[in-house]
Amino acid sequence: MIKRIKVTIADFAPLKENLNNPEELALYEAANGNTYDAEIEHDGYAIIDVTEEDYIELAPSEYQLMIEDWTIAGHIGEWTLQTKSDPADDKALLYRSVDADGNEVQAPQSLPKHVVELIANTWFGKKAKKIEE
Repeated sequence: MIKRIKVTIADFAPLKENLNNPEELALYEAANGNTYDAEIEHDGYAIIDVTEEDYIELAPSEYQLMIEDWTIAGHIGEWTLQTKSDPADDKALLYRSVDADGNEVQAPQSLPKHVVELIANTWFGKKAKKIEE
C-alpha cells in the first residue's frame, strides 16, 4: 500500500552498525527529514525509491505517516471535522471544524498522534480496563 511518509530517523547508530556501505548510509541521511511516497509492507516497514537504482527500507519507528492537506475526518452536526499532519510537529495531528461553506468555526488544535490512538482504542478498540475507584 502506497502512503505519504516523512523520514524521521532520530538515531543513526543502529543503521551505522548494520550498513557496511557509506554510500548506502548517505542515502538514509539525505532522506531524513524529507517526505516521500512509500510502499508500506505488511510488517510496517516502508520502502522508498530514492533514485531509479537505489531504495531505502525504514522501520516503523523511522518514519511518520503524513496527511499534507486538510482531509475530512467526519461530521459533527452541521460541521465537518478535518484533519492533517501538524507541520510544526511530525508526531502530531491538527484538527479543525468548518461549516458547510468551508469557513473555520473551530481553530486548528494539535494533538499528539499517540494520544489520538489511545483515545480511539479506548472508545472503539479493545475493551479498556476499568479503573477501580
